[in-house]
Amino acid sequence: MTRAMRLFILAMLAAPVFTYFVYRLARGLGFLEPAVDKQHEYRRTILTALFAFLLFLPIMLFGFANDWPRMWRIFGVVNGLALAFFALMGGLAALRLWRLRHPQQEPTAAERSSGEPLP
Repeated sequence: MTRAMRLFILAMLAAPVFTYFVYRLARGLGFLEPAVDKQHEYRRTILTALFAFLLFLPIMLFGFANDWPRMWRIFGVVNGLALAFFALMGGLAALRLWRLRHPQQEPTAAERSSGEPLP
């Protein structure tokens, strides 16, 4: 049995245990409960995007350091797309959370009647 095969079997045996601990962590942090409000939902999205970024970025760096071996090139493209997707989703959630927490102020009646252009 080769070293790669042993690592594959080890990964297959460790995956359910790792999944169980991720489930327990998500349940303990309240990720599996319905969102209380929009802020809570956006914070979850941002946190998930950060975790995905921490997962996919080292793979990208490893691939570029090894000049993406032939078999890894397709995986590298998929990894790059996933990294871009999670970065986009996290950025959009951060922008929406910012807008939710800092709403634009409505002009008062005196400002509207003065006729001056608003900045």
